[in-house]
Amino acid sequence: MKITTCIAIFTAAFCASVFANPLTIDQVKFSNAWVKKPMPGMAMTAGFVDIKNLSGKDLKLVAVRTSVSKVAELHTMVMVDKVMQMRQIIDGWVIAPGQTLTLAPGGNHAMLMGIDADLKNKADVELEFNIEGIGWILVPAAVQAPNL
Repeated sequence: MKITTCIAIFTAAFCASVFANPLTIDQVKFSNAWVKKPMPGMAMTAGFVDIKNLSGKDLKLVAVRTSVSKVAELHTMVMVDKVMQMRQIIDGWVIAPGQTLTLAPGGNHAMLMGIDADLKNKADVELEFNIEGIGWILVPAAVQAPNL
């Protein structure tokens, strides 16, 4: 077997296992990562994930980025005068030891704006999350329609 064939098989097996399993990086565990398949004509969508703090100290999620959008921001939903509004989170979110921060539809999320027009045709993408004191962590995410 050629070396290039071996590398291709290893890479495919590695990528498949990363997408199938939660990603644990020493002090933090990422699971259930996905990006909402964009609606036709939309230039924005959102990313979601569960982030569990495995350390004995507070961790702080401070930023998100991805190659499939020009802008990626941390956002939350708040009620203002009986109207739900989306707000950018500037200072990030603290995750207490043993706790999980959930980014989910209708709540905290990664807002992706200026998305790649081909995103709707992809099965998966990569999101990167910046945990203060740890740095950027690459997290594979499935591209899927939301469960209604």
